[in-house]
Formats: sequence, structure tokens, C-alpha cells
Amino acid sequence: MSLEEWELNMHVENPVDFISLAFHGCELRDIYQARDLEDYFRMLNEPTYLSLVRHFWVRAQVYDRKAAQLELDEKILLDPSLQGKTREEIGLEPFRCTEIRSSIMGIPVYISEASITWVIRRASEGKFVNVLDNNKTSPWNDIVNKTMFNSTKKGKSVS
Repeated sequence: MSLEEWELNMHVENPVDFISLAFHGCELRDIYQARDLEDYFRMLNEPTYLSLVRHFWVRAQVYDRKAAQLELDEKILLDPSLQGKTREEIGLEPFRCTEIRSSIMGIPVYISEASITWVIRRASEGKFVNVLDNNKTSPWNDIVNKTMFNSTKKGKSVS
């Protein structure tokens, strides 16, 4: 699929507005602080440079094992004498991990899971911290039910 930069419709907003949530009775500060996520949410709410994002995404490709093998097969197809040689001997970079590859203003940009975890300053594995006492008696139940189901009645289904 081919996209042009002007074909991308982007909607930029604050992904999580904790102030509005707290004003409406959903205080989440303890939950995201317990998970050490303040810096992450602060980063999400920073400015977005739309032209750079568009430029990146229209050129983005997933580079995985299959793409690496295809790259190797194409080199061998062009020069059969390379058959049996390693990626390094052919002049290709070794395959390390799955990446999103693109360029911004002619500069190659590779994004891997490791680079994402480094930028957001988080480990790639998660942890569970329960800061809610009891889901059945949570003060949020009425708010969630009203927001999602337009009802405060409890039950498996409400007509």
C-alpha cells in the first residue's frame, strides 16, 4: 500500500488528561505513580511534530526475519556466487531484532523494542501493582457503568 504524506489525517490530543479525570471523580494519580509512569505520560503530552511524523510513517516498513531473509535471497539471486555466505560476508548487517525502518529527511531511523523501552525509560517486561482495594465495592463502579453503558444498574446485561 502506498501513501502520500498529505493523505494522512492526524489527530493530536493529550492521550490522558489526568486533571479532567480527577475533576470528574476518577483520581488515577496513585495508580500511575505506583507504576512509575509519570515521565512516560509527561512525554506523551509533549508537542507532536506532524510533518516529521507524516514523513516517517509513509516510508515505514517492518523489518523482521522474513524481510531479512528476502533481502539475502535477492542478493543471492543477483549474484549466485554469494550462495552459502553469511550476511556479513555478503555485506549485509546481521539481523538483530524486528524493527520499524524508515527515514526522516534522508536520515535512516530504526525503531526496535529496545529503543522504545530506552526512550520511555521502562523495562520491556511489565509488573502488576494492585492499588484498588476491591473491584466490586470500588467507588468507580457507578462512574464506569454510567460512562460505558449509560446505566448504573449492575448485572451481566442491561436492556
